[in-house]
Amino acid sequence: MTYNFDAYKEALKGLDSAFIGYAVKANHNLHIMRYLASLGSGAVLVSGNELKTALIAGFDPSKMVFNGNGKMLHELELAVQNNVLVNIDSEFDLEHIIQASKNTGVKARAMLRINPDVDPKVHAYVSTGMASSKFGINNALIGDYLKKIKDNSTNVELLGVHCHIGSTIKDVTIFRDAALKMVEFVDMIRGEGFDLQYLNIGGGLGIDYERKGEKIPTPKDLIDTVRDLIIKMKLKLIIEPGRSMVGNTTVFVNKVTGVKSNGTKNFVVVNGSMSELIRPSLYDTY
Repeated sequence: MTYNFDAYKEALKGLDSAFIGYAVKANHNLHIMRYLASLGSGAVLVSGNELKTALIAGFDPSKMVFNGNGKMLHELELAVQNNVLVNIDSEFDLEHIIQASKNTGVKARAMLRINPDVDPKVHAYVSTGMASSKFGINNALIGDYLKKIKDNSTNVELLGVHCHIGSTIKDVTIFRDAALKMVEFVDMIRGEGFDLQYLNIGGGLGIDYERKGEKIPTPKDLIDTVRDLIIKMKLKLIIEPGRSMVGNTTVFVNKVTGVKSNGTKNFVVVNGSMSELIRPSLYDTY
């Protein structure tokens, strides 16, 4: 895990104020979270409980990002109170963020989640940045969002834009394709008078699950595809590694309870279940 974190840290050298936000959903074990916090990692969160755990683990709230399209009002209040960056994902999400600010008396620090509509060429279930995605705003309505934020400038400060195009990505040029579209949005939003500071390009770097000797891109390969754009636009980069931070550092331990046969096929029965490892059954992934 130290090696993985250091690989991202090294890759980000030369990019002013960039930070690594560990995607807590990849593994929310408190010991892992505490260790990554001790290394200086930030945290990317998708629930109020993850936010509470991240605070307990010692992550710096200024390096936390609260994602998701179903954030509850009480969760947003906790995020706003702690100055966590909150992603605006929809019209109702923006309304809830404004209300959370009013309820707490604290201005929300926000980013706008935009879908660059770039195909990551991965399984459809982990492709999250297409125009058809359930995540992010309707890009055609971006002007309406900007007006709403201006009208509520005492409650919301727009500090950046965010995208996440998918997971298990092994062609890092796709990140550049997405970043090129995102800097166009940055230019446009800055032209409307907003002082954007952050570009969050999400996570999604693939890892070597099958161990067949396939060449897997490194964090440096990923960052180098967008480095010149970040420098040119004078932005602070946020990267959200999850599985590429912990996927090759932990094990799922099971105990074999027995072996049975239906006459044509043998089954090894273990005390682990779909509760811990649903993906092969859900969409036939490795």
